[in-house]
Amino acid sequence: MKRTKIGRNDPCPCGSGKKYKSCCLALEGLVDPSIKPFDRYSQLISTLKLKLDQHYNLQIRKLRKPLQEKFLRLSITHYLPPEQEPVFSDWLWFDMTDNEGMSFGTEYMRDNGEFMEEPLRDCLQALNSSYLSLYETVGMADDSLQVKDYLTQENHLVMLKEPLEMEAGEFQPLLLGRLVALPLGKVFSGMVLMLKNDEGQGDFVNQHIKYLHQLKPKEEIIDLLKNNAEILFGLFDHANQKNTVSLKDIRVLRFEPDQPNPMNEQKLSATCTLVHTTQGIQWYDLKESFSQVRIGIHSDYMVFYADILADILRMEDWLQELIPQAHWEVVNSLFLLRPPAPEMDDIWYTVIREQETERWLHTVHSELNNKTPLEVLEQETGRERLQTLLDTFASKSLDNEYSKDLVNYMRQRIA
Repeated sequence: MKRTKIGRNDPCPCGSGKKYKSCCLALEGLVDPSIKPFDRYSQLISTLKLKLDQHYNLQIRKLRKPLQEKFLRLSITHYLPPEQEPVFSDWLWFDMTDNEGMSFGTEYMRDNGEFMEEPLRDCLQALNSSYLSLYETVGMADDSLQVKDYLTQENHLVMLKEPLEMEAGEFQPLLLGRLVALPLGKVFSGMVLMLKNDEGQGDFVNQHIKYLHQLKPKEEIIDLLKNNAEILFGLFDHANQKNTVSLKDIRVLRFEPDQPNPMNEQKLSATCTLVHTTQGIQWYDLKESFSQVRIGIHSDYMVFYADILADILRMEDWLQELIPQAHWEVVNSLFLLRPPAPEMDDIWYTVIREQETERWLHTVHSELNNKTPLEVLEQETGRERLQTLLDTFASKSLDNEYSKDLVNYMRQRIA
C-alpha cells in the first residue's frame, strides 16, 4: 500500500493528538550518527511508551487496577513499589493480550505502523517481540554488558550508557528485565530489578519455570516467558523474599477398565502411611515430604496432591518408578491460571473435599473449647460430640448441595 503524504501541520497519525511537526517528524533527529546508539534507543523507547500511554489513556485508566491485580496474582505482596512500576507497564503494553491475541503494542502497530518513522516502527516491533526474563552477568566489553539468559541459556551483549564497575565474586546477583533487540544492538527496556543469588534463588526460579514448561510442553521457552510474565514476576517476588510457592498441584491416573490396580502394595506401604478409607478411597500420606502430600486410591483411579515443587518432583520420580509409562493428567495447578477442565470436576471436587476436611480436623474451634476435632476425637465421647456439632452446623448453615455433601463427608471421615 502506498504511504500517504503527511503535512507538517497535520495531526500526527500516531494518535498523540499533536501536530506531525511536533511529534513523529522530530524523530528524524534521533538517527543522527553522532548520537550514541544507547542514547538514541533510550529516547525512542521513552517516546514510544509515552505515545502508547497517551493513545490508550482512557482504556488504561479503567483497566489499570484490575490488570495490576492480575499481574500481581502470584506475588506475595499485592502492591507495586514505584521502582517496579515500569516492569508492570511493559507487561501491560507488550504482553497482556485481549481475546483476539492483540496487545496494546501490536494493535498500535497494526493501526499506525504505516505512518510511523522507521526508527520508531523498528523500536515498536522490537518491544512487541521482547519478553521478561532473568539474566546473569558474565562480564564487560567496552560500553556493553555481557549477560546470559538464565532461563533460555542464550548469551547477549547489552548496550549501556557507560561502563559498569563489576565486583568479582561467586554469587553475582541476577537481573530481571526485558531485552529489546534493535538494529544496532540490544538494550534493556526501562527498569532492571536485581535478585540476590547467594542461596539458590536463581535455581528456585529456574526449577519452577521448568515445571511450567511441563504443564505447557507445546510452547517454546521464549513464548512461554512472553505469555506468562506475571508468573515469572511472582517467582521473582517469592525468590526475593525466600518464600515457597503453593502450587496446588493435583494429578490423576485413570485405570483401564477391567484391568487390575497397577499399584504395588508393598512399595506403597514402604513409602506411605494409610490415613483413612472413606467413600471407597484409601488415602495415604507420603512419609517423607516438605508439606502434606496425599495419595488417594480408588477402584477406577489414583490421585495425588502436593503444594511444594520439591514434593511434586519427588512424587513424579517415585510414581514413575512404581508405575512406568503411566499417563498422569494434571487436574489443577496454580500456574495454569484457570479452573480445572469440566471433565476433571469430579476428581477436583474429591480432592478439595478431602483437603477441606483435613483443614477442619486440624483447626482450633471455639465450640470445642479451643481444641481441634482431632484432639476431641481422642476423648471418650469425642466422636459423638463432633457428630452433634456437625448436625447443629447442618441444621443452621447449609444452603447448597456442596456444603451438605462436605458435612456428610466429614461425618463419615470421623466415623
